[in-house]
Amino acid sequence: MDRTASKIYKLTAEKLRQLCSEEGLDSEGPVRSLRHRLVRHLSMSMMTSKQDMEPEQANAQTVLSLDAAIGDPQNPNSSHVSPSDSSVPAVIELLRKVHSLSSEEPEAILRLVNKLDKIHALGLMDDKMFIVHILPLVSGAVLRFFVDCLRSGRNWAQCKGDLLREFFPHFVC
Repeated sequence: MDRTASKIYKLTAEKLRQLCSEEGLDSEGPVRSLRHRLVRHLSMSMMTSKQDMEPEQANAQTVLSLDAAIGDPQNPNSSHVSPSDSSVPAVIELLRKVHSLSSEEPEAILRLVNKLDKIHALGLMDDKMFIVHILPLVSGAVLRFFVDCLRSGRNWAQCKGDLLREFFPHFVC
């Protein structure tokens, strides 16, 4: 699939249904479920391609851990969004105002991380959920980086530091 998670979240309901059908996914249900299905499919495709490249390190368990980290919005017992947490909608609304990463240029990544850091500093959401909610804003290598952060269980501060070291090694002391 030639899509990124951030682009999927910008598609209309009609386009989401069409894309679900093309990918062999269920095209029924609310827009939120369609987006979740497509992002999950994209993540699984990414994991499958990673398995092809690194068969010893990537296995079915990594796909399961990603599913557990992202959760299922239809299942109230999942880790996706707790309906009783009233601060989650506020964070989601703030994240909607953040422009998705348009390129992997250092300035663009730094601007995005700076905006995300300000939102995280409000302390309205735990680190794992915050990282899950920023996945639609990133693509490519940065998306893979944050998925690895989720899989390894790192918090926001660790992910941010590692991101700076990985993408900007000459600028980080």
